[in-house]
Amino acid sequence: MIDVSKFGSIDSSKALTSSNFQSAPIVNDADTSIFSANAFSQDNDEDVAALYAQLSEVEAQQGVFSNAWNDVKEKTGIGTSVDKCDEAIQKYKNGEITFEEASATIDEFAEKQDSSLNLFSNIATSAVAIASIAAVTVLTGGIGTAAAIGIGAGTGALTKTGFKFADRATNEVENDALDAKQMAQDTLSGALTGGLAAYTMGTAGSAVEVGVKNAAAGCAKTGAATGAISGSANYAIDCAFDEDKNFNAGDMIKATSSGAVVGGTVGAVMGSANGLLRTNGLLNSGCSLDKMISVENASARNVAANSLCSAEYKVMNDRIRSIAA
Repeated sequence: MIDVSKFGSIDSSKALTSSNFQSAPIVNDADTSIFSANAFSQDNDEDVAALYAQLSEVEAQQGVFSNAWNDVKEKTGIGTSVDKCDEAIQKYKNGEITFEEASATIDEFAEKQDSSLNLFSNIATSAVAIASIAAVTVLTGGIGTAAAIGIGAGTGALTKTGFKFADRATNEVENDALDAKQMAQDTLSGALTGGLAAYTMGTAGSAVEVGVKNAAAGCAKTGAATGAISGSANYAIDCAFDEDKNFNAGDMIKATSSGAVVGGTVGAVMGSANGLLRTNGLLNSGCSLDKMISVENASARNVAANSLCSAEYKVMNDRIRSIAA
């Protein structure tokens, strides 16, 4: 039984007030509480240290291109960056978010950096492949589809492998640069992306017949289609090579959509550029005079007639006509 006499006499007919408990002993439980501030502070510090270790591991994987992209994000405030990861850790330290939320922010940063690096390497791969195909076309006066695909695949494989190698070679992970499995994955992915770029470049050639505006639209459609194929195929390649990456339908759709956007944009740019170059006679500046004269395609003959070879073409054409007459 609790001895209530020490609380003084209590009149049950009246409401209880603080005066009824003035004699009550004060219990000081600061040293006995299992939820002491010192214990919480110690756990919090250990968790904060774990979060910084997680972030440090992700930062070590960032190379020259990844770090440059992180700098852009920090200056513009877009996307998840190292600064935002640090902010998340401080929020956890202050009790504003949970440990899981802070850790998820760091995981998101790592994932976004990896996907951005792949995106940029694919853009570079497509651009170099298309430029290589264009250069060979100018120098030879024209190449076949098989040759274009071969050139695109070869330059694409070299470009993506080199791009990713440069990033890994400049990070802080030991022996990461010459990761044979990663290099094989990049080579296969680059060859696929570069080979598909040949179709976009081939469509760009339609600028001769349909004009700059329609060529841009046509190339955008072709680029979007090949980009979608490239995106989905590259995602499948990533899943096949990465043991920690399981197939996810949602991620597959994202990769396909991203590839379509990039491919469509590249296609539109290439279509416009191709049309303008052909219209101004620059694309055929390295043409062969014999090929120009012997070509049967009327549209190609018109382009040749307006090229930098136009003076020689017209002289030769006039001679042929005079002989035929």
